[in-house]
Amino acid sequence: MARSVEQIEHDIESLSAADKERVFKHLLAEFDPRDEPEAPRDEIEAEWIALAERRAQEIENGTAKTVPLDDVMRRARQRLNRDG
Repeated sequence: MARSVEQIEHDIESLSAADKERVFKHLLAEFDPRDEPEAPRDEIEAEWIALAERRAQEIENGTAKTVPLDDVMRRARQRLNRDG
């Protein structure tokens, strides 16, 4: 029987900092698109850089709407509580 996310979270809370880091790195590797053959690392990094540069330009020239961090965090917490 599969363990619940809550059980896994509880287990992670009891780990040492080094073991938590190990779990974190494992999870990052699971979601890393660079491991996919159709998404080479250099191409993905170039796309991220281009996106960041476009977004920075939009902020500088006023065409992008920014959101205060407090609002972002409040909305994220609300979504987590609603979806959790």
